[in-house]
Amino acid sequence: MANIFSNFIKDASGSLKSKADADTHIDQIQRIKKKLTAAQKADKELKVFGAKAHQYRIGPPIPEREVVAFEERFSLALPECYRSFLTSAGNGGPSYRGSAAGPFYGIYPLGQDIDELAERPASYLNRPAIIDPAMTDEEWAALIKRIKDDDEISDEEYEKERETIYGGLLPIGSQGCTLIHALVLNGPHAGRVVNLDLDLQRPTFAFEMNFLDWYERWLDEVIAGYLTQDGPAWFGYTMGGNDEHLMHAYAAATNRDMKLEALKGLAKLAAATDGSCRKLLEICGVEDAEIRRLALMMLVKFAYPMARQCLRAHILADDDDCLAACQSINWYAKNHSTEWSDFLRSRLPKVNASETFRFISYLLLESSVDFSEDIRNFCKHEDENIRVTVYYSLGKLKNKHNLVELFIIGLDDFSAKVVHSALQALAGIRDERLRTAYCRVSERFKTDENYVLTNLKHRLKEMDAVN
Repeated sequence: MANIFSNFIKDASGSLKSKADADTHIDQIQRIKKKLTAAQKADKELKVFGAKAHQYRIGPPIPEREVVAFEERFSLALPECYRSFLTSAGNGGPSYRGSAAGPFYGIYPLGQDIDELAERPASYLNRPAIIDPAMTDEEWAALIKRIKDDDEISDEEYEKERETIYGGLLPIGSQGCTLIHALVLNGPHAGRVVNLDLDLQRPTFAFEMNFLDWYERWLDEVIAGYLTQDGPAWFGYTMGGNDEHLMHAYAAATNRDMKLEALKGLAKLAAATDGSCRKLLEICGVEDAEIRRLALMMLVKFAYPMARQCLRAHILADDDDCLAACQSINWYAKNHSTEWSDFLRSRLPKVNASETFRFISYLLLESSVDFSEDIRNFCKHEDENIRVTVYYSLGKLKNKHNLVELFIIGLDDFSAKVVHSALQALAGIRDERLRTAYCRVSERFKTDENYVLTNLKHRLKEMDAVN
């Protein structure tokens, strides 16, 4: 069987590079056409997001004269990779807004929804593209500050700001809700696909260096089954390739961010080779905390037995390492929760971080053990979120009817969030000792803050139902 990641090759130095650099666009378009047919066969039940709408169909190619007319109308030149797709592969199709087969809801026909980013396409499409893959959160916040924070900005100025922000970007498809993918039309990143949120979240560039590589990668991942398997299937936000490609990318990365991206790319895979798992085991021991925690998660996903010792070491370490270990088990090895229950119960007294406490609680609940005594002292913990988790957890225990005195502590808590959690946890408990505590809640809360009064009403109704 041919390698489904045929759009990756190695150069003389062994580094991965795009096959678009070696083939002409014509060759790649022919591969894409064949892969569309293969993707349709691989996803016969149309499980991939958006497939029910586009059905892997694409309309006939657009005549060259129509492309030229579009370019002349807006005084721009379409990147050759995208131009070739329109004129050789096809334009439009049966999906949302007349889109052709493609990631999410597909690829818009040329000219569709070009006012999605700003109302005057002629004023922004041919502007210099200023959005950059290396843009930080701080730089993005500064760029959108005026339209986000200036309540007195006029409609005209607002549009001008958007035209600057989204200059040189062509909307090419919908991802649903406020998310779209767009094409960079000019500058050093011309031809690349960028993921945008119309609610002004920071843009995320796809890793492929041009539209055709991005599109072909989507087909490769459909054919490989990555986008039909259970779990995350959010295409184009992580690095592409199978585990061997990604581990090679990790080893070849010259900076921390690219190492992290290579590891994040593994999350879309259902399995990894023994060689890749051994490399992940080595990475679990590196100094960089974020890298080793991410490597641990992937190792647990692919080779849980190999990860046991690392999990133990992380659980015994600080709260952040412990959290990573618990998340790894919860997300990728939940059926092994029971074997960790005693170990986690012994770790609980030293926990101070609310997220770590929450995930330990999840695993203990999954283990079906009674850990009410272990969390008793947390009922008055200084962290409000920990107290909320305490009552959520107590409410899930089979013997919660024996824990009324702990629930009363929660009902008397000064935090509305904690009281709300305690009230929800008390569903089904009818104990006269609660009635006085319910009265105190009623006296304290005069408005339905955090839905306290709504939940109190339900609990009182339950009490009265048996009297």
